[in-house]
Amino acid sequence: MKPSDQIIEEWLVINCQAGDRKSLELLVKRWNSKMIGRVYNTTRDASATKDIVQEAWIVIIKKLKTLRDPSAFQGWSLRIATTMSIDWIRSNQVNRKREAIREQAQAEFDDNTSRAPEKTLKALKVAIDQMPKEQRSVIQLFYQENLSIITIAGILELPVGTIKSRLFRGREHLKNILENKFYEDEKE
Repeated sequence: MKPSDQIIEEWLVINCQAGDRKSLELLVKRWNSKMIGRVYNTTRDASATKDIVQEAWIVIIKKLKTLRDPSAFQGWSLRIATTMSIDWIRSNQVNRKREAIREQAQAEFDDNTSRAPEKTLKALKVAIDQMPKEQRSVIQLFYQENLSIITIAGILELPVGTIKSRLFRGREHLKNILENKFYEDEKE
């Protein structure tokens, strides 16, 4: 985040804590799409994402006055959304497994005549979906949401070293899966 963006965000948070509704609207407008992306990357469910984000904003608005450091808003708010997403996943585990199997089967039966970049992107998506949950969430936060390792550590409430090792293992896991996939494709 640019320093000027950080200053604006802190100013909005301080004004929200003072009860300024316009600042709250601007803060929600500024962060809603990132929160939607974060929740969707965790849940992989579009309809649940809308509900979770709405509930997360309710919690954030209620607890905003307890936030002592306005510069920590990004990690704090995304941590709330992530925690609520994880709670939703736990309560819907069976449905998630069925959906993952369906998505994997769909990916396997996709048309082989598609262009190479599309095949690569599909293979990457399938590979990410096959990763262990801990690695997948770090990979998504780092690459898809462009968050720093420190911010990710705050969101997931883990040490920076743990985030770095999960990121490393996740990259290695993706590399192995994709190398095997392309090797199998060449054999066919």
